Amino acid sequence: MQISRSFLRNNRGISEIIASLLLLLIVSVAGAALYSSSLSAFSSSSSTFQQQIDQREEQARERLSIIAVWRGTANQLNLTVLNYGKIEFTIDAVYIDGAKVSAYISGRGETVAKDGIVSVKFTSSILIVVGRTYEIIAVSERGSRDVACWQA
Repeated sequence: MQISRSFLRNNRGISEIIASLLLLLIVSVAGAALYSSSLSAFSSSSSTFQQQIDQREEQARERLSIIAVWRGTANQLNLTVLNYGKIEFTIDAVYIDGAKVSAYISGRGETVAKDGIVSVKFTSSILIVVGRTYEIIAVSERGSRDVACWQA
């Protein structure tokens, strides 16, 4: 019986060592989890940043010019858009005096090759009055734009 009592009295040192090891283990695991989550957060934000940089670079290489505007029947207009940039682009939208065109006949969504031309035909969302000047804006999918003033 005396052996067991002395053994129980000496357990204090072992308990403190085990408690210290458990505390060290908990802190290490928490630190590793925090490090891992911060790595994934930083990599996703740097990935988003890289995508924005790539998009701006492509937009800088994109060049478009409205080289002709003419009227078809009633409120139908035709734009001829030239690609003089270093990459291809796609016409995404056309605006007349700030009003977005919604009824396209052809040309919207077509890819325009480098040094290529596209004809965009659409029905104007506003009434075209003879003799009046209109601001026409062509916008690509990447956000590049060209503005032309056209007199009906």
